Amino acid sequence: MRWIWQQSDWPDYRYDKRLFEDREHVFLVNSARLRGRFEALPRAYQEDAMIDLMLSEAIKTNAIEGEDLDRESVRSSLLSLIASDTLPDNSDQKAAGAASLLVDVRKHWQAVLTHDLLGKWQSMIVPEQRYTSIVRGGYRNDLSPMQIVSGPYGREKVHYEAPPATHVPDEMEQFIDRYNRTRPLSGNQKILGIVRAGIAHLWFELIHPFDDGNGRVGRAIADHALSQSLGYPTTACLATAIEGDKKSYYLQLEKASRGNLEVNGWLDYFADTVIKAQKIAQEEVDFVLAKTRFYETWGDQLNDRQARMVARVFAEGCKGFEGGITTKKYEAITRCPNRTASRDLSELVARGIIIPLPGGGRTARYELANADPGGFGLMGQ
Repeated sequence: MRWIWQQSDWPDYRYDKRLFEDREHVFLVNSARLRGRFEALPRAYQEDAMIDLMLSEAIKTNAIEGEDLDRESVRSSLLSLIASDTLPDNSDQKAAGAASLLVDVRKHWQAVLTHDLLGKWQSMIVPEQRYTSIVRGGYRNDLSPMQIVSGPYGREKVHYEAPPATHVPDEMEQFIDRYNRTRPLSGNQKILGIVRAGIAHLWFELIHPFDDGNGRVGRAIADHALSQSLGYPTTACLATAIEGDKKSYYLQLEKASRGNLEVNGWLDYFADTVIKAQKIAQEEVDFVLAKTRFYETWGDQLNDRQARMVARVFAEGCKGFEGGITTKKYEAITRCPNRTASRDLSELVARGIIIPLPGGGRTARYELANADPGGFGLMGQ
């Protein structure tokens, strides 16, 4: 078997630029529209929207690697980093690391890529541990093969084997040099932004330079590249889109790791995923805008219990409450008796603040009404 890095023409990737020009155009148009939607939000809500997008990315980029993060810990870390550039006291290490990486990539989107910067990103997401051989902030140096495997012990399947550790410094020097030379802000080579980001992510993953954290750093590099192609930080939810079908992600990486240097297949997958990521971001921004208009229209008509219920529904994000709002859920959220819950919900229906859902059977179900009938959908079921 010959891995792609064993080919004589490595790493001279080949692709047909014409196949990606239309999606590059869509990417640029979507980015401009997303930026416009952000600017349409009140300043305070712009921060809310950005926090929600980054929160999703932090959770999902770790979920791709099989790690679950505490949502509130990540949110707390993001808020603290954005407000004061510091982490909260006694913050969860993994949550704080995921938040730190996203904020740093967003803050340094214009920066040239360096070994130190990549090491910094990797050390953010790999907590310091005692009695471990994992290198933090530097490239792997273990002389045993770096393999991606699956299956039970003794019957493992090798999906990929990366270049030996002795090759990594030279491989990364070449990668960083090419990445910076194609940088649109000052580089002298013209390459489609979506193609540059796709190749950068693939190339980094194929080198697999770190003991741990390669996937998360690789996706950060893709975001970094997309931001540089736009001239401002991207809001595309790339990790969120990938995590929605991570089986395809790993399959496409595995396919690209074998054979020759023609990467049209990988770039086709990557370009489609970026467009999907922008759609996810658009839905999130539309949700925040709809939430803003909801409170502008009805916020002063809610009693304390009703306000707690509405806040809880909004906390679920775009998907809302599965199965809608019910009297039982209202009782649990507000800790009020059944009679009070029924009265509060009836008042909300009478004012048009919530609307009944069809097919509820014996149990009435409701959703929040849309404060902007001509615009954005609020609560999807």
